[in-house]
Amino acid sequence: MTIQLITGPLQVSDSPGLATIDPRFNDIATLVQEGLYEDAAARSEELLTEKIYDIRIIGYFVYGVFLTEGIRAMEGIFHSLAEILGDQLEAVGPLKNREKHIQTILNWLMKQLAKKLQYEEEKKAGLWERWLSDITHDEVQVALDAADEFRRSLVPVLEEKATPILDGLAKINEWLSRFQSLVYKAPEPEPEPESGEDETEAEETIIENNRSEQKNTEPAPANGPFASSEEAYPLQLLIRKIQAFDRLIHEGEMSRAALVADDINHIIEHFDPRIYYPRLFSGYTLQYATHINSLSAFEEHKASIEWQAMQELYKVDLESFVHFDSAGVQLGISERPGMNTSDMAGGRGEEDAYEERPEDEGYPEDEAPDGDMEDDEW
Repeated sequence: MTIQLITGPLQVSDSPGLATIDPRFNDIATLVQEGLYEDAAARSEELLTEKIYDIRIIGYFVYGVFLTEGIRAMEGIFHSLAEILGDQLEAVGPLKNREKHIQTILNWLMKQLAKKLQYEEEKKAGLWERWLSDITHDEVQVALDAADEFRRSLVPVLEEKATPILDGLAKINEWLSRFQSLVYKAPEPEPEPESGEDETEAEETIIENNRSEQKNTEPAPANGPFASSEEAYPLQLLIRKIQAFDRLIHEGEMSRAALVADDINHIIEHFDPRIYYPRLFSGYTLQYATHINSLSAFEEHKASIEWQAMQELYKVDLESFVHFDSAGVQLGISERPGMNTSDMAGGRGEEDAYEERPEDEGYPEDEAPDGDMEDDEW
């Protein structure tokens, strides 16, 4: 099973893909529903060998490639998907509701990849140990670069429908960045100069080499909560892109500078500080998740005059707001004497309402990796 099967020019047909009622697709979807991902990937591979390019079976095939080859396959996976969404899109079906099928299967794929990566990290069994020993820092970097190429290919095809896929991809990128820091190995020290070599000359050579390396290597962001090699790879990449744009402008390469500017402007328009400054938001996110039930009890009181008065104080003087004595402000049902927490929204006294999730025809429910998954599945 190799990703090369969907890499390169794909043959364009008059009616690419499979009909939803095609028994071959139903058989594959059933295997996925039952968690038999390797079997589903093998059946998908058979159809792809026959040059039947359906985005749904491509998604199942790609996940099978990942299960077979692990992290090392991610560069090829993201690069191939970017090609399919770009120059190869016309070869891919089904034509009816194609964008919807692309959005659904890629969203499923990002979730499955993120779940499997997280599962193996938490399990810390044989496969995790092999990853740590076999995968290099540079291999993770090329996977991250390919993931960025895939990200840029999504919006032109799906526009706003790309958002859930981008969210899933961001989780994968964050995981890869953390893993990259774990497999980083410091470079070997420079060999000592031979005894006959003039020390001053050797020193000058080393200094010149260091200058040359610094000229060709973009500087990393400063230390601190806003940037670290372990947690803020997206921020480092953004800085590198800004520096690349500046360099291209100075060199008069306007066509390439325009392409970089388009990417940077897209990042700015969809800027999520949690992705670029994860350490800054880690404490807040933990506290918010821990106390979500208590905090959500105040949602219905945002239109009250008490809430608005407190909000005005918060806007103009944060320090006074933090030290303000709110004992006399009856803001929210949770502060009323005798109120039991079971009466609050989200408590045990009342079941939370929910909207029934519409079923996507032909797609299985998202499945988390089973607890009894064995390493030989890879």
